[in-house]
Amino acid sequence: MDLTDKIISLSVRRGIIFSNSDIYGSFAGFFDYGNYGSQMKRNVEQSWWKNFVNGRDDMVGIDGAIITHPKVWHASGHTQSFNDPLVECKKCHKRFRADHLAESALKISVDGLSMEQ
Repeated sequence: MDLTDKIISLSVRRGIIFSNSDIYGSFAGFFDYGNYGSQMKRNVEQSWWKNFVNGRDDMVGIDGAIITHPKVWHASGHTQSFNDPLVECKKCHKRFRADHLAESALKISVDGLSMEQ
C-alpha cells in the first residue's frame, strides 16, 4: 500500500472523507467531506482567504461557478491550444510539467512557445 492509499484509508476510518455515492459504485477519486473533513476544509479556506484576500489591498474575493459555459473556455483559448505536456524521469518515474522543468533549467519564460520551440 503506497502513501496515498494509507492517507485515504486513514481519512475514511476517521470520518474525514467518504467515497462519493459509494453504495452505487462511486467514481474513483471523488470524495465527500465528513464532519471533520468539512471543518478542516473550512479552516483552510478561512486561513487562505484571510491571508490572500483580506490581507492585501490589491485583491478582491469572488466565489465563481465550477461549471462554466463552453464559450468561456473557447474565448480564453483553452479549447484550441491549452496543453500541459508532461515528462517522466526515467530513474524515479515521477512526472513533471515540461514547461516548469524548462523554465527552471533554462531560466527563461516559455509562455506562448510551441512544443517545437
